[in-house]
Amino acid sequence: MLNSIIGSTVTLPAFIICIAVALALGILNALVFSFKERHSASFALTLALLPMAVAVIIMLVNGNVGTGVAVAGAFALVRFRSAPGTAREIAAIFIDMGIGLALGMGYIGIAVIFFAFAAVCTLLLTAVNFGGSDRHEKQLKITIPENFEYDGLFDDIFD
Repeated sequence: MLNSIIGSTVTLPAFIICIAVALALGILNALVFSFKERHSASFALTLALLPMAVAVIIMLVNGNVGTGVAVAGAFALVRFRSAPGTAREIAAIFIDMGIGLALGMGYIGIAVIFFAFAAVCTLLLTAVNFGGSDRHEKQLKITIPENFEYDGLFDDIFD
């Protein structure tokens, strides 16, 4: 169960199985991280496809895990260079990377167990509002022109 299905070379059946499992776990991970959280549709699509891309990269470097991690890490950094993400989004990307690395090496059982454990932890911690505040605070942003004299303008409203 925890052995790799990929031998010294990648066969077509092993490739298809790993890619299919990667896509399935990526979609499930996107659903898990969508629980009680709002994010863009493009981020959900990224979470769904990232394990598959990482798995293929690892398979293409032909077992050289160091090179594969470096290449896959470079691709993952694209997310960090785009729109700023939350810590939750970064965790989702790292979980997807772990799933993709395991599947790229042929360890389907490890990938499934890792996903299941991460999903249960994520859902439980989200359900209990771990790290959250009991107070519901909002942030108010007021945009005014630079040349506008606003000293004391909002004092009566905020009092």
